[in-house]
Amino acid sequence: MNWPVLIIVGIAAIALIVFLVVRNNKDEKVFEDQMNNDFTKPKEENTDDEIDKIVK
Repeated sequence: MNWPVLIIVGIAAIALIVFLVVRNNKDEKVFEDQMNNDFTKPKEENTDDEIDKIVK
């Protein structure tokens, strides 16, 4: 086999793995933030959201 080609392919494979690990950690943090902040706000008992939307 041709050693320079194997070295280039090996470096590219290692770079891809590092990129995927870093990207996965970043996406995991974003996902956790979305899940922690994704809750429904309590409705006030005296207001009607549908009427407020129509009036505006």
